[in-house]
Amino acid sequence: MDGVLIQSRETIEDAWTRIACSYGIEVSHAFIRDHIHGRSGEYTLLTLFGEFDPVQRRRIKEQVDAIEEIAACPLVPGVATLIAQLRNGGISSALVTSSWPARIAHVLQQHDMENVFDCVISREDVERGKPAPDCYRLAAQRLSRPIHECLVFEDSVSGVQSAVRSGALCIGIGDDLTLVDHGATAVYADFESLPILQTRASHPTFDGRMLLVGINASLKSIAP
Repeated sequence: MDGVLIQSRETIEDAWTRIACSYGIEVSHAFIRDHIHGRSGEYTLLTLFGEFDPVQRRRIKEQVDAIEEIAACPLVPGVATLIAQLRNGGISSALVTSSWPARIAHVLQQHDMENVFDCVISREDVERGKPAPDCYRLAAQRLSRPIHECLVFEDSVSGVQSAVRSGALCIGIGDDLTLVDHGATAVYADFESLPILQTRASHPTFDGRMLLVGINASLKSIAP
């Protein structure tokens, strides 16, 4: 959701760094990349505040959540059009996120998207968060689709690793070109720069129903 559906990376970074700073902890760019984006809040909390007692950590997490829950984050450019294309083409979609139900509901309501996804997987639905593959395998199961027939969009290293380990094809979204090193087939700045999505094309397609095509596409070959 964060960085793929909504432009919230800065909000998340600010929430964690601001709260950490208030406790005398400095958060580096490397820490943000490796331990915040795409990770569950509980993982980040334990990594940053592992020496604090459980009561303190719970209070800290409430402070971080309070900042994130009320943030008004715009949609990633082009994502609404892509979702509409999928729905019009009869292609199922799932929202798979490390976020929590209250925040997910806030974001979807804010953008009038409460009913656009066929299923929503939150951090509370799986025991192991990203980069474990559990969340994407569960999404495929609920969509009644084999995981190798699923296409995932991710913006973080842990998210890409999760998708690839699950057996899905993954495309990176954002400006982190190193996502390719972790298994993303290609990386695009946003969905407006993504090649055209065609449904039920007459040439080899992904899942026999859709194909990403475009002059700048760097997708690996996809078997019919």
